Amino acid sequence: MRVLAALCVYAALGASCGSGGGPAPVPIQPPPAVERPAFDAQRAFDDLEAQCDFGARVPGSDAHDRCLQFLLQRLTDAGARVVTQDFSSATGLSEQEHDFTNLLGLFAEDAPGEVLLLGAHWDSRARADEDPDPANRDRPVPGANDGASGVAVLLELTRAFADIPPPRPVIVALFDAEDQGGYGSSLPNSGWIIGSQRLADDWPDDLPWPDQMILVDLVGGDNEHNERVGTPPRSNDHFDLPIEGNSLENAPNLVDQVWSIAERLGHDAFERTPGRHITDDHVPFQRAGVEAIDIIEFVPPEWHTIDDTPEHCSPDSLLQVGDTLLEFIYGG
Repeated sequence: MRVLAALCVYAALGASCGSGGGPAPVPIQPPPAVERPAFDAQRAFDDLEAQCDFGARVPGSDAHDRCLQFLLQRLTDAGARVVTQDFSSATGLSEQEHDFTNLLGLFAEDAPGEVLLLGAHWDSRARADEDPDPANRDRPVPGANDGASGVAVLLELTRAFADIPPPRPVIVALFDAEDQGGYGSSLPNSGWIIGSQRLADDWPDDLPWPDQMILVDLVGGDNEHNERVGTPPRSNDHFDLPIEGNSLENAPNLVDQVWSIAERLGHDAFERTPGRHITDDHVPFQRAGVEAIDIIEFVPPEWHTIDDTPEHCSPDSLLQVGDTLLEFIYGG
């Protein structure tokens, strides 16, 4: 009788279950699974191109200012609670101080569970100092892959969050001043990752502190050979995502979870090969105690050259990363 009672839902006050003349037992149904949104790779690629249409988003430029407004509007349109963090700093490439802005959008604020921080940087590098032509090395980098690709993935995720709220609180952080480092600079971290370091050091009081972080950077590369830049050392002509060294050391369980999801979905860019240790926007949060990983290709042939343009990026690469993240968030 106790087993039977555990399977019954009482249809009316005073109703009882049993072998007598009460209502028939109704099996208790499990809670419905959270629907998982689809990742629209072409729409994400359109956002990659839209950022590049402003020009190089380098410090002090009109393109930087206009892209900031574009990103603010996208987060607002997706229904995020938007928080901005303005700061000024010199960079590893310039002693002149410039104005920068970190953008944050909070989704599913009241949902249960650990807080997830998703990050990407939205600035582009002021000098193409890896370009094979010395005449180009003082020109700005267009930043299609190095900057715009990660942002494009996260913007598409915010559309998903607007349609179907995530089952846990999620903060989307778009970091400024990541890519202005200078080798030999006396600034902390040689002038790299300025925005994320500022955010980790001075987290907004009205936002929950993250428990986990996933950074996406250089996630839009293609599989085509670029004759002009060739295949520099440490690069290749196919899009691949080895496991970044700091991520593997700091958060091996999170790495395994994400890479296992990618493998299950058939996204073969995710490789279980140990990669280099990268100073990127996840590092300040690792130092602050957050379980943080970096999904990154390092280095594509167009890295820090004037050829870092949309024509050398691929919607399929954005799909592999974005689809994996959606499954991680909604399916686990």
